[in-house]
Amino acid sequence: MSFPRRAGAIVVSVGAVVILIGTFLTWVRSGATGRSSYELFELVDRLGFSPDGLVGRALRVWPLVPMLLVLAVVGAWWHPSHRAWAPSRIALTALAAVYAGGTALAVANAPDIALFTVGSGPVVTSIGAGGMLAGLVVEPLMSRLSPA
Repeated sequence: MSFPRRAGAIVVSVGAVVILIGTFLTWVRSGATGRSSYELFELVDRLGFSPDGLVGRALRVWPLVPMLLVLAVVGAWWHPSHRAWAPSRIALTALAAVYAGGTALAVANAPDIALFTVGSGPVVTSIGAGGMLAGLVVEPLMSRLSPA
């Protein structure tokens, strides 16, 4: 594996680990109770706040985020010779980062309500998503900068 490819895989991997850590941190605090992303989305679904549309489906598949992260990291490190793998690898990484990061940004930017406060989990998850997306840029950028 070339140095630029390895550097991109490292950045994607670190971003994925940061996202995973962020999903287990406190996303919402109500009184003395802090809830992780998994507890929050289970609660939202159980209380009937998730509609049947796109948002409802997105909330129901949130527990699959760790699997998406694993697939993105494996894709970043795996180096098959088939040409179609590069777009698949990019799509896996982008899907995991955009889904987790977009959801985290939506929660982080939720309007202030007296019943709860937003914890550090969404911010950490968003930072990790940015790291994963940066990993997609590192490889081509370093390939251009490194001597041939």
